[in-house]
Amino acid sequence: MAAVTIFKNKDKMMKPRPLGITKEILETTGFNITHTYDDLVFIEHNPFLIQFDDENPSSLKILFNVECAADAAQEIENKLNNIATQRDFTIVNSGRYELKQKEGTEEIEIKFFA
Repeated sequence: MAAVTIFKNKDKMMKPRPLGITKEILETTGFNITHTYDDLVFIEHNPFLIQFDDENPSSLKILFNVECAADAAQEIENKLNNIATQRDFTIVNSGRYELKQKEGTEEIEIKFFA
């Protein structure tokens, strides 16, 4: 049985999400989770984020940092896809993102680009 983590969702009370399998996929390819927030999984050094897909729990959306080179992003996506398919999961490239610290605060703003 796969481990899942329960997160609060604004529209629904609780949603089970496959954090355990996601962690296995990431660690097998050499990446570590640093933080989770709602449906997002933050990766050490921020080359990409994983976003859980509530409509398709066996699909993991990947969003690459705007600072991650295209060839490096493709290599990461291919590695993750190879491991994910062994666990009946898919990795879906869902765009890019940018992290910025809000001026005068310790808050981080995430901008998503399709």
